[in-house]
Amino acid sequence: MAIHDEIREQQKKLKGKSFKEKLGYFWDYYKIHTIVILFITVFAGTFIYDVATAKEEAFSATLLNAYGGERQNDFQNDFAGFAGIDTEIYDCFIDANSALNLDSYSQTDMAVLQRTVAMTQTSGLDILTADLKPFTHFASSGMFLDLRDILPEEEYARYEPYFYYIDQAALDKESEANDFEPAGPESVPDIDHTDPSAMESPIPVGIYLPGSAKLKEYNCYTLSGETPILGFAVNSERPDTALQFLHYLTE
Repeated sequence: MAIHDEIREQQKKLKGKSFKEKLGYFWDYYKIHTIVILFITVFAGTFIYDVATAKEEAFSATLLNAYGGERQNDFQNDFAGFAGIDTEIYDCFIDANSALNLDSYSQTDMAVLQRTVAMTQTSGLDILTADLKPFTHFASSGMFLDLRDILPEEEYARYEPYFYYIDQAALDKESEANDFEPAGPESVPDIDHTDPSAMESPIPVGIYLPGSAKLKEYNCYTLSGETPILGFAVNSERPDTALQFLHYLTE
């Protein structure tokens, strides 16, 4: 039946019906169509609103296994003030709630791992801090900048006693032994990452943060007893703000 004929047929059925009867008939006949249209309208409206109100990101950090989610908003706002970030215009995001256990590899752990890698690859992450095992996992995958490339000379000397190193030679040898696949931390000998003299090709990629007053203030890394390590994400497009975050944590 042509659409025109179908419409005329429906009009005949409704002739002489009350408004309530017409409304009931319309709902019975067009219920699915109406729900679909409403869903599309709401979805499109939400999407347009999110795009229109989205803020440009000024800084993003992930603090793995910090367990400081309760005061995350205060942490973000405090750093934004320190760095001069106008949060009415820009986003300043510090994730102090995510956890990663490389021994369990649960679905949650896999999701956190994949999200962290994706954020790094898409320049969505500036700083990552973590305890030793997850930091070593990411450092062995080439996730962090060489500190010689980002720290000014005076600051390099200031933070050098707290450096975390990887041995690039050991990683390269392991990769060659595995058909040039990137080496993971589980395949590299357990070493003292604070001692470059024990390495053939040491590269500083992390900074230990013992006794950080700011981390303590916002209840980060107070439960595990491990000293967190900070690294600069390799694809960060906001290195100056990332450096400010290091200053903020060590002021």
